Amino acid sequence: MGLLDRLFGSKASNAPRDEEVGRMVQRVIALHPRLRTVHGHEARLEAAVAKAAAHLRGLVAAFPPPRGMDAASWSSDPHVRAFFAAADDIPLVLGRSTELRAFLEEQPGLAHVFAVLGMAMNERNTLGVAREGDVMRKDVAQTTLSFSDHQIRICAPAEAEVRQAIVHRLIDQLAIEALARIASDDDRRGVLEQERALLATRVRLLARQGAGMASVTGGEDPGDASQLARLRARLEENDGELKALGPRVGALDRQLDVVCELFADASTTMHVTSRRVRLSRMNVILPEQDAEEGHALDLHTARVPGDPPRVRAFTLVRLARADVPKAANLLDRAEQML
Repeated sequence: MGLLDRLFGSKASNAPRDEEVGRMVQRVIALHPRLRTVHGHEARLEAAVAKAAAHLRGLVAAFPPPRGMDAASWSSDPHVRAFFAAADDIPLVLGRSTELRAFLEEQPGLAHVFAVLGMAMNERNTLGVAREGDVMRKDVAQTTLSFSDHQIRICAPAEAEVRQAIVHRLIDQLAIEALARIASDDDRRGVLEQERALLATRVRLLARQGAGMASVTGGEDPGDASQLARLRARLEENDGELKALGPRVGALDRQLDVVCELFADASTTMHVTSRRVRLSRMNVILPEQDAEEGHALDLHTARVPGDPPRVRAFTLVRLARADVPKAANLLDRAEQML
């Protein structure tokens, strides 16, 4: 049974080739060009990337429709009002995005842009004022949500294209994750090989001092004998770890296996978390049955790999070119806020 059978449980079908998956495969290979030297690399990658693409397309298709990102939306859309403390913050975010400005320069005739707005979401316990019956009480324990570090990195002229661009970025992220695993294995192999050389040297030094033969003839130093036993035990552990990584011969083939396995298992690596919360106009989280007026918001977050990994909120947005301030206007607006 071949690798494809082991990964997917059936032989490759004669279904029409997905040209978009083919382009995704080339994006993966561009990040690790040495995989081109592995026999059958394209077929193996296409099967794994196709499985990842199917999962990611379904994931992205479930994202809510784009929200307006302007002053009118801030007044009418509780989500946008929760994301920004004031309507005046929106043009500042638009003007700070170098990706958005560069995209608009490349598309001079485009009136509207579809994009992804990413944000840090902070949940904080605090004390505030709340009404209990007819009485206003101070120092009431509350939990607030706030959004900061607004960023726009992905832009497109149409909604379908921005969703497709998200899938491409996620494919890139999976490829980067795979390369990180490969690099980790390579680093680990180097550390183990260096450690083995040091352990072998220490064993030889102890043997020269008579620790080995002394255990036969008697009169050995108990400390040297116990140290030799510890070194030998660690050498055995080292051997086991190196064997688990496999020999250097065929390393590229195993690296391709790592890439394929990660893509085939994309559903456990890439996922979006949805959360419904009820917020007041001050972004205080309200109980479902709270008498205070509030709005139910559906928030979406994604895990961003890193050291440490982060969780970011995001939403699709639709914005107008006319709402993106010129560089000079952006500086003037920033000075007014100082």
